[in-house]
Amino acid sequence: MKRKNNIIKAIKSVVFVCIAILLIVACEQDFLEKPASSDVTIDTIFANTSNAQQLIAELYHNQYFGTDNIPLNWWDDQWLGWSDFSEDLYVTSAGWHGQIWKYVDGTLNPGSLMLQRLNRTFYAIRTANIFIERANTITAVSAKDEEYIQHMLGEAYAHKGYQYFKAFRLWGSIPWMDKALEGGEEPYARMPFAEMIDSIEVSLDKAANLLPNTWEDRWTGKFTRSAALALKAKILVYAASPLYNGEVPAYASGYGHPEVLGYNNYDKERWKKAADACKIAIDACHSAGHELYNEAGPERNIYTLALNLTKEHLLYERWEEFNTLGGWRYCHNQMNYPYDVGWYKRAETGMQPTLQHVDFYQLKNGKFPIEGYSDAAGTQPILTQAGIEAGYNDQEFAKDRDPRFGQNLVYHGSKFGEHYNDKIINFDSDVTVPDRTRSPWPLFKTCFMVRKFINEDLGEASTVLHGAIHPVLRLADIYLLYAEALNNYHDGPNGEALQYFNLVRNRSGMPDYESSNYDGANAREKFQNALKYERRVEFFLEAQRYFDLRRWKDGEDLARTYAGFNVNNGIISRVALNQTAIWKDRLYFHPFQTDDVNNTPGLYQNPGY
Repeated sequence: MKRKNNIIKAIKSVVFVCIAILLIVACEQDFLEKPASSDVTIDTIFANTSNAQQLIAELYHNQYFGTDNIPLNWWDDQWLGWSDFSEDLYVTSAGWHGQIWKYVDGTLNPGSLMLQRLNRTFYAIRTANIFIERANTITAVSAKDEEYIQHMLGEAYAHKGYQYFKAFRLWGSIPWMDKALEGGEEPYARMPFAEMIDSIEVSLDKAANLLPNTWEDRWTGKFTRSAALALKAKILVYAASPLYNGEVPAYASGYGHPEVLGYNNYDKERWKKAADACKIAIDACHSAGHELYNEAGPERNIYTLALNLTKEHLLYERWEEFNTLGGWRYCHNQMNYPYDVGWYKRAETGMQPTLQHVDFYQLKNGKFPIEGYSDAAGTQPILTQAGIEAGYNDQEFAKDRDPRFGQNLVYHGSKFGEHYNDKIINFDSDVTVPDRTRSPWPLFKTCFMVRKFINEDLGEASTVLHGAIHPVLRLADIYLLYAEALNNYHDGPNGEALQYFNLVRNRSGMPDYESSNYDGANAREKFQNALKYERRVEFFLEAQRYFDLRRWKDGEDLARTYAGFNVNNGIISRVALNQTAIWKDRLYFHPFQTDDVNNTPGLYQNPGY
């Protein structure tokens, strides 16, 4: 079968990658030239820890590992990220960025070019399985060497769980590969969702038992025990969420394989299990020295940790100009500025926050100034009583907002790149206005740019490097997931849920939770809406919102008609952008590509495609 042949090719390609690395490291000659009287085989790869670690390093390559949160470049798979179509951003149709439209307008289909590909998922899973099966054949030369082998084995189990997590949040369950296939085996069918979650748990428990609490400095960023436990906790919160922890979705009625989409029933105890896992992970994180970052102050904490490694980061991806330390830190091919983002006087960006994002930020007192719009285009805001009392108006839209507003966004009247730029950002559309800082790029439409993850000094000199830290997991995420699990289990927030929620909120200078500030028919709904706000602004551009909205079954929140600002001679006005995002329920489970389904017995298509 074609798929089985592809599996064998993938196994061989794993070996080839390792061989190539070994030859490059060991020889000064052309790496394609075979050394005299020697054959480099998979046995060579597992001959010692120095060789075998290359296989683990491959799993951290950014084709398999990382958040895909914002675009990194324009010449490979990093030309868009999950944040592009889930953070209420204006999407240009120019160039590669136009590929986002299939997600925004609901036309994603089995023939689409997709951000995440199943073949790469299975490549990484097979790579992990190869290491798991061969780890006991590695020759250890010391007790320390043997310990390192066990740590790497823990990494392999952790990466396997991580790949299945990335898969199920898109497609539901996929076939569980418990070994590296040789070809000729019977077809592997999609595993029932419940069994897959159990299998991921087992893999991550094995990882946690093998991984160290911390690595030596040169390995910082690899999976640790606390990271594996945090990933397990996050997976269990996902599994307890409405998309999976409930009846078969109405749009999938009649689908022949409902067991691959979720549990097909509701059980509150799944929230209890998730809460327990979160607490175990939090305790492990604290024991390993992790803590919320709080050194830059409420006005700078979120921005600073986006650019600097902190004790809050549990697992992350960062780019380095060279492939160092035997293949580790394998995020590659990133421009010195993220593609399609821009900075001071460089606004040619596809990532333009719209008013649908901007208007959502609370005031510093924890109240919302705007509750909706009286028109479909979002140009006529409806002020809340709190907004009226605060004197909100569009000319002073940034006044007294949640401090994360200014850390996430660059806007008219803000500062940016203060170390070398003494001008106030001026996005006036009138070219005769002095001291404009607006790019002439005609597709700059909203008068908002991204600040988070962008080194403000990039425009100062070509020697300034981007250097952002892209979090896969950070402690604030686990705190809020814990609060969510407790809230859903207890039908309202208990003291511990409020404690961890407020820790995240207070770090950014926001007041404690006040139920009257949120909509909801009961205590559980009000607190859940507070969590939704917190996750939206805390994890802006961290590839969280798209998956949060889907697991909550809030996909309709992705359906928007967008508006932006126009500034003319200093006067701000709202303008329709003539762009509407569409949501279709079938997108709760993405399609498999046609070739994958046709060539893989047991990989049947998801409903609606």
